[in-house]
Amino acid sequence: MTSGTSPLKQDDLWLKQDYLWRRASALRVGRVRSPEGPRHIAAHSPCRWQVLLMLALVALWPAVTPAQGTANFSGTWKIASAVPPVPAGRGRGAAGGGIGGPYAETMLAQAPETIVVVQNTTTVTVQIGSATIAYTLDDKTTELPPGDVMAFKSRAHWDGAKLHLHYKQGMNWGRDVLTLSGTTLTIVRDLESGGQSTTRTLAYTKTS
Repeated sequence: MTSGTSPLKQDDLWLKQDYLWRRASALRVGRVRSPEGPRHIAAHSPCRWQVLLMLALVALWPAVTPAQGTANFSGTWKIASAVPPVPAGRGRGAAGGGIGGPYAETMLAQAPETIVVVQNTTTVTVQIGSATIAYTLDDKTTELPPGDVMAFKSRAHWDGAKLHLHYKQGMNWGRDVLTLSGTTLTIVRDLESGGQSTTRTLAYTKTS
């Protein structure tokens, strides 16, 4: 499964940084060609502040790239549909796709019946059944409990108005992509374990 920032966005950012860096380096050593010929190169040579400005832009570019979405997913959400449906006999909250372990019936369930979300400017907390996980919205990994080899590891980041939640516990991996339309929450849930994977689109309606 894919994780982290969109590869296209990463490539676009890298290309912009690379261009600015090469441009600054060329200016610094006087390798920028002048259309008027060699005798005019001196007139196009940069001042020290121009070089420093270009280097500063390279360093600051990620900081000025928008990273925070505007959607607020807070509320209690009850499932309305799951596509494809969960196989009969397992129940919407049961494990699937090879998923096992202490979170199989909660955070790693195929299609949780109810999800409770509490969101503020820096964190989003997700409760499914008896399990609660707090994500920080800075794409940094958190562990519960910290330092435990079998800890539940999670991280979150924005992609425009979409919120990406990534999580892992043992050999189980998951990713949720959340979008909001009125009172409908849509979650595209990818789960993988032991070489088996499932992808479902889950629709939830807000109850409170």
